[in-house]
Amino acid sequence: MWVSRRTDYATRALLVLALEGGGPLKLEALARRTAVPQSVLEQVMPTMRTAGLVRSERGPSGGYRLNHPPDEITLERVVRLFQGPLAPISCATRHNPEPCPMLVGCTLRDVWSEIRDATIALLGGVTFADLAARAGGAWTDPSQIVLVPNPATGGTSR
Repeated sequence: MWVSRRTDYATRALLVLALEGGGPLKLEALARRTAVPQSVLEQVMPTMRTAGLVRSERGPSGGYRLNHPPDEITLERVVRLFQGPLAPISCATRHNPEPCPMLVGCTLRDVWSEIRDATIALLGGVTFADLAARAGGAWTDPSQIVLVPNPATGGTSR
């Protein structure tokens, strides 16, 4: 399964909100902390708001916040929102599978269905509370990272 950039950016934004105790965070702060272009978040956040994952609050102390506790938001829900069905091939979807042109029972469909089920089980078992706990603390704002020259390797390090 290939995860689109919009899915990646949406999951980053939700994780930052989970790490911040649910928000609110202004779009500019979300963009900076996730290293996502603000113009892309301006497209992603309304989709998540419409889906009920986040809500927006106006005013000087407003911004985006989680609409549910992070332990109620699964990675599966977000991936489905931006990716659509999780089946790797159209004949293995659970709802309205594409008819198979094979006349004899196709053994490939069984494998594709197992992959679909494993993907759903994995993504459905991970919440944003789990991801926030794994992070071990708030993400470092990328603009605050200072790189210093490392003469031993010729590169840089934090």
